[in-house]
Amino acid sequence: MSSLLEIFFVIISVVEFIIGTLGNGFIVLINSTSWFKNQKISVIDFILTWLAISRMCVLWTTIAGASLRKFYKTLSYSKNFKFCFDIIWTGSNYLCIACTTCISVFYLFKIANFSNSIFFWIKQRIHAVLLAIVLGTLMYFILFLIFMKMIANNFIYKWTKLEQNTTFPVLDTLSGFLVYHSLYNGILIFFFIVSLTSFLLLIFSLWSHLRRMKLQGIHTKDISTEAHIKAMKTMMSFLLFFIIYYISNIMLIVASSILDNVVAQIFSYNLIFLYLSVHPFLLVLWNSKLKWTFQHVLRKLVCHCGGYS
Repeated sequence: MSSLLEIFFVIISVVEFIIGTLGNGFIVLINSTSWFKNQKISVIDFILTWLAISRMCVLWTTIAGASLRKFYKTLSYSKNFKFCFDIIWTGSNYLCIACTTCISVFYLFKIANFSNSIFFWIKQRIHAVLLAIVLGTLMYFILFLIFMKMIANNFIYKWTKLEQNTTFPVLDTLSGFLVYHSLYNGILIFFFIVSLTSFLLLIFSLWSHLRRMKLQGIHTKDISTEAHIKAMKTMMSFLLFFIIYYISNIMLIVASSILDNVVAQIFSYNLIFLYLSVHPFLLVLWNSKLKWTFQHVLRKLVCHCGGYS
């Protein structure tokens, strides 16, 4: 029964991996082509492009790491492999969450309307704020790498021995594990709070806008209301999928390091790939340019396939 579940979950993971690569690749291709053709690109398209690139890196790194741990255990236990894998995987994750935070912050200051001097001052310098988010992420990533090189090698060695069922101080290893993941997750939690705050402020902005419209006797949706709702859909999807992604990573750590259950590990990968493969298509549907291009490509494919039938 477990072998059948394992095969079933592996097939789902492969399908999600292919869909995720195609979806994110489509966003990168369309935005890059438009950028090259017009010699300019909007802020939101630029961020979406890098978000898609980072997600493809996470997808490929995750599938490569899982395959190596399955078929080349000796290589996957080496310090150099773990360090190189962590650099690529951590860097991709940090870039991914930085891009999602940039989108949330950008939507907040682009759409929300508050009669507050501080809000207006930040709104006038939104590009500098987005740059600060990216540079801050880069600085944190560099500091995290320094920590890994100086301290984490010892932890990786102990954790590897523990995974190989070698007698090793469990409490000492777990303390290093907690320190390692606390530092890794620090910026992710911070950016999640920033995105959640942006979402809540946008809700408050929409409520204030609707209240003003009601006082003025206007009961139909205007452009500002539609912009609020569209941005809130995107931001809510980021938050929900991030929670799923974060929980699935915790499940993967527990399944691989504590339970040592292969089926649970593959199921965790299914949830990880769900965020990376399904969400790009939601972004395509909510972006007018990407949606039009996607529908155009689908029509071309249907006509092309119909010509051969």
